[in-house]
Amino acid sequence: MKRFIGFALAAAFVVGTFVVVAPAESATLRIGAHRSMWGSFEIIADRMGYWKKEGLKYKVGHFKQGKLMRNAIIQNNLDTGTTGFSPFTTAISKGARVMAIGVTANICEAINIIVPVNSKAKSLKDLKGSVFANKKGTSTDFSFQAFVLPAYGMKSSDFPLLSVRATERIAALISGAAQAGMVGEPQGEIAREAGYVRYLEDLCKYDNPSMMHVGNPQTIKKHPDLFYKYFRGWLKAHQLLKNDPKKYAKVYTKALLEVGDKAKESTTLKVVKKIKSELFLSDRVKNYLNKMGDKQVEFGWIKSRPDFRKSPWLDDSILRKAAKDIGFN
Repeated sequence: MKRFIGFALAAAFVVGTFVVVAPAESATLRIGAHRSMWGSFEIIADRMGYWKKEGLKYKVGHFKQGKLMRNAIIQNNLDTGTTGFSPFTTAISKGARVMAIGVTANICEAINIIVPVNSKAKSLKDLKGSVFANKKGTSTDFSFQAFVLPAYGMKSSDFPLLSVRATERIAALISGAAQAGMVGEPQGEIAREAGYVRYLEDLCKYDNPSMMHVGNPQTIKKHPDLFYKYFRGWLKAHQLLKNDPKKYAKVYTKALLEVGDKAKESTTLKVVKKIKSELFLSDRVKNYLNKMGDKQVEFGWIKSRPDFRKSPWLDDSILRKAAKDIGFN
């Protein structure tokens, strides 16, 4: 019971802080869009009219962190969104009810360790003892602790954590509150081109992180047709990125400018090519979740984890049907 109370409190905080789409008619899908690049598929599906063509009735809310979408779904304030593998693993291991319904994308190339532009650091070794801007419990935090630091023979205590959301990390470096951090696209590239930060390296040689597409079990049970229409439109956004990245970047850049990200179309085109579609809950994904759960036990984040190869909280059947029906390759 205490576990559910903790998640409820976290989700209640989301309701008071972000634009969470309130329950409307039963046939309206409440969609969450991530402010980082993995939310671009929702933006494109909306702006290109893909969902309207499918006859989907929906509302979109914007979130600064994937964990917040996870919490909103647990609290029944959202129907679908994107979260990291790590927050998903933690939630399921603690008994929360949120369904993995697909994989958003592989993002290792789109996550970078960054420093202020005037930093003398050439690698992570030069930063030992520095304050590191990240968000506790996120997939980037997991990757940093589980794979990056051990590769350098260091541990988490070597880097005091400044736990801030993804959209706040650039400001933390510019202000001097942190000397390094981990940031996703497009915010990282926008800041780099503006001359505020410098990249050290991305995550690809350390980890193969992806974002998890999650859904509200109550809505899935009552209205699977909404998710089917949703995925048909969402998959068309993936197709546009593959077939016409310039158009994808143009539409996404306009949306970024509207929320205050000073993006150039050339910048957006550069970064959208860094995300790779990897959509299904494959054996690789399930085995990765098991290994992640074992590490989380080791870190003390959870007491035990289920076998994600058999978990009832992973089901991508609606996504697979939608992909088959539109001939998605």
